[in-house]
Amino acid sequence: MIYAALSVFVSTISAQDTLTVAQMQEDFNYMIEQYERIHPNPMWSLGEERYNELKQQTLAQLDRQMPLLDFWRIIARWNQHFDGHTQLAWPAKQSSGASENVTPFPPKSVVQYRDRKLFFGDYVGMPDSLRGCEIVAVNGHPSAEVIEAILPYVSHESEAFINTTMLQSLNYYYDVLFGSEALVTLRYRTASGEKTVSLDRSAITELFQRIVDRRSPRNLPWRFYIFPEQGIALLEFNKCRPDERLEQFDSEVGTFIDSVNRLGIRHLFVDLSQNQGGNDMFCYRFLRHIATIPDTVVLFDYASTEHGTAEPVEDRYIMTFRPKEPQYSGRLYFIQSQFTYSAAVILANLAKQYGFGTLIGEETGGLTTTYIRLNQRKLPNSGLTFYCSDKQNRYLGTTGPRGVLPDIPLEIGYKYLFRSFTAEELQQMIEMSNSKR
Repeated sequence: MIYAALSVFVSTISAQDTLTVAQMQEDFNYMIEQYERIHPNPMWSLGEERYNELKQQTLAQLDRQMPLLDFWRIIARWNQHFDGHTQLAWPAKQSSGASENVTPFPPKSVVQYRDRKLFFGDYVGMPDSLRGCEIVAVNGHPSAEVIEAILPYVSHESEAFINTTMLQSLNYYYDVLFGSEALVTLRYRTASGEKTVSLDRSAITELFQRIVDRRSPRNLPWRFYIFPEQGIALLEFNKCRPDERLEQFDSEVGTFIDSVNRLGIRHLFVDLSQNQGGNDMFCYRFLRHIATIPDTVVLFDYASTEHGTAEPVEDRYIMTFRPKEPQYSGRLYFIQSQFTYSAAVILANLAKQYGFGTLIGEETGGLTTTYIRLNQRKLPNSGLTFYCSDKQNRYLGTTGPRGVLPDIPLEIGYKYLFRSFTAEELQQMIEMSNSKR
C-alpha cells in the first residue's frame, strides 16, 4: 500500500532535507509552468484573477528555508484548486518493514466529517458513549491540525466532494502525515467533559463488526430486489466491477428485467448511492435493457492537450446503444448521494440530461467535469513528483465544479452505508416524485 510506504519515508526526514528559498521557488515555478503547459484548462476552477492571486500568495510563503515536508505541505495545497487527479505526490520509497495489513485510521464507518470537525458516526451498533461525539484529538494531534494537513487533497468546494474526499484522505493520508502507531487514542467531547478511548489498530475492525457486517448486501457489487405487492423493483448497484463479471452482470440484469416485466412492475429503482465507480461498461450494459433511452447519446465533450505538446483539441464522445431484450419501459428512478462517483456519475448524468429517469437524493460526490490521464514531472531540487492531467471530460449539462444535482433532494448521507432501502422507503420516494410532477 502506498500510504504504508510513505509513512516510513516521512518519519525519516532530517535537517539535511532542508531546502533554500531559491530552491523552493524554482521548484514551485517549474510546477506551475508545467501545469499551465500540460493542463487543458488550467484556470477552470478559479478564473484568471484568483488563480494569479493564489500563485503569488503561495510564493510569498516560501520566504525562508524549511524542511522538505513543510515545503511539500505548502505547495501541495495548490492541488486544492486543481482537479482531483493533478497532484503533487510525496516520493514513494521501498520499505521492507511496511505491512499491507495495517488498518488505516480512521475507518469511514467510524468517523463523519462536517463543519470542519470530526465526529463518531451515528450508526446502529455504535456504543452510546461514542455516538455523535466530537473527536477533538487523534493520538495527541488536535483534530483541526489533522484536518488542516488533509485539506490539500480536497480539490473542489462542493459540500459533497469535500465531505467524501476528506474522509477518504483521512483514511489514506493519516499515516503519511503523522506516522504509523499501533494504538489509536481518540479524545472526544461529551456533555460531561472530555474523555478518551484507545483502540488497537487490529481491534478496530472487530470493535465495529456490529456496524460493518461483512455479509451486508452493500459489500456485493450488485443485488436485485422485487416487491410485487408494491409494484416496485430495486437494482442495488454498489460497484461497476469486477471486470471479469461484466458478462455475468449483463445476463443477470436481463433475467431481472424479464421477471420485472412478467410481474407488471412499473417502478424500477437503480440505487447508485454507494457506487464509487469502476468500469463504465457496466452502466452501458444496464442501459441496453431500458426502452426509453435514445439509441445515440452524447456522453461528454472533452479537451485534450496531447500530452501538453499542442493547444487543447476539442471533441465529443458519442455512444450508440444496441438495444438488448428484454427491455423495461416503466418509470425509472436513480438514487444518488455524496458517495456516488466516477462511472456512476456518468449514469446519473445521462438519466438527467436525457430525461429517462428521476434523480433522488444528494448532489453526487463525483463532478460533472473530470480530468483524466497523468503526465509525470519531477521537480528539480526537491525531487517531488508532480502529476498533471492532460484531458478534461465535460459531461453534458456541466455547470462548473459541481456534481449531478438531484431532481428531488433527499438526505441519504450515512444512513444506508450498510443496509438496503426498504419497500416502504422506496414507496415514499414514489410519492415524493408524484407530488413534483
